[in-house]
Amino acid sequence: MVYVDDPHNFSRKFPGALRFSEDSRNLAVLLYDPKVKCGHLEVWDVQIQKLDAQSSGCNLMGSHLPIFWTTRDKSIVAVLISPDDETTMISELDALTLKTVGEPFKHTAPIHGLALSSDCVLLASSYNDNTIKLWAFESRQLLASFDVETPLALLLTPDSRQLAYTTYDDANIHICNIPANILANIDSTNKSKFSDIFN
Repeated sequence: MVYVDDPHNFSRKFPGALRFSEDSRNLAVLLYDPKVKCGHLEVWDVQIQKLDAQSSGCNLMGSHLPIFWTTRDKSIVAVLISPDDETTMISELDALTLKTVGEPFKHTAPIHGLALSSDCVLLASSYNDNTIKLWAFESRQLLASFDVETPLALLLTPDSRQLAYTTYDDANIHICNIPANILANIDSTNKSKFSDIFN
């Protein structure tokens, strides 16, 4: 392993989820503070080793949940925790300010896993209510919910046609096909979005 200059000092906070931007210039880091049992997000310029943005307060879930950059590195997707009632929500954050963009994804159960398709069209999430949900990312529309006993980690294939997941109950990796009607629904949502732009 080769280190680029000195490692960043995160002062007693533990770096958990890491994700490079598409252009590899920035690094998003979810830092976890064990004293208060939550974390915050930082965005670093890798080349000059400078902190570009930092979320205010302690508003992110533990470091086990992944974070994602969206297309053209405009925003970051992360799981936030509400300071009011401690509910969790999947939110899109502006990459420059780390302020929330648009509405969060609506759900009630705590989140265990998260996956975003490479084209930022499909989002998958797993919950402690024994469900995996598929969402249209742009519209935040719930496309489907599947009953899965104790789902945990999630991963979408690059073409979004399959979903791999693990569970708490076994050591297997489960791979399933995304139903064709869900893929068609995403395609029609995108076509109507682009037709609205050009009309």
